[in-house]
Amino acid sequence: MNRVLMLRSLVPQARLNFSTSVRSQLESKIKEGQSKFQSDNGLPIHLKGGGFDTFTYATIMGLTVVGTALTCYSLFDYSMPKK
Repeated sequence: MNRVLMLRSLVPQARLNFSTSVRSQLESKIKEGQSKFQSDNGLPIHLKGGGFDTFTYATIMGLTVVGTALTCYSLFDYSMPKK
């Protein structure tokens, strides 16, 4: 019974530790992100994040091209009879 009373006394303390300033900071970050991604600057959505998004996109596209080329080469190589 003492543990239940002790836990009940901690609940109001836990509520006091969370403030509304944290919530407003999160809301401002969300609004900044929304304004960045909703701006009409001619970029597709997957490149609006900045330089890291551009680097990631270029790397993945390069790996895709290399993988496709290797697949085509392998298929061509396997289709030819060995001497």
